[in-house]
Amino acid sequence: KKHVTKLVINFAAIRNNLHYFRSKLHPTTKILVMVKAQSYGGGLTEMAHFLVDQKVNYFGVAYADEGVALRKDGIQSKIMVMNPDAVDFDRMLEYQLEPEIYSLQILRLLTKKIGEKPIDIHIKLETGMNRLGFVEADLQELISLLQQHQNIHVKTIFSHLAASEDANFDNYTKEQITC
Repeated sequence: KKHVTKLVINFAAIRNNLHYFRSKLHPTTKILVMVKAQSYGGGLTEMAHFLVDQKVNYFGVAYADEGVALRKDGIQSKIMVMNPDAVDFDRMLEYQLEPEIYSLQILRLLTKKIGEKPIDIHIKLETGMNRLGFVEADLQELISLLQQHQNIHVKTIFSHLAASEDANFDNYTKEQITC
């Protein structure tokens, strides 16, 4: 047997989806689009260039090398790195990539590596998904570390809602939001 797999990307549908979501948001709200894993098969740089044309503000990548590839292909938009590794902090600074910080350990490593160099970061909170993120017990130390390092700029604070797409779990989603 011969198996042929074909991926068809409907750019008009992507554009329409962006317009729909923008219509639901305050005009100053920024949009981040995940392009990690080759844009889930759509091509990392190809999809990013299309999305730049659609005025997307931010890109999300899994690893620093994806962000570096975007920069080398001319993408100037903000880029969040979801799985920062301490060995990549120098490249994140060089290519102006913004790491997601999800633990005191990774924040301590970042503060040691960057010294006084400025960097933008994103803080992830654990609110019930039980993956990565700061738990309530870490918040005082997180705040203290950030106050000690004025060169670290928090751009966003976010969480991962475990079941926001399922109306059966709306109460749980609301509970996560209140955390």
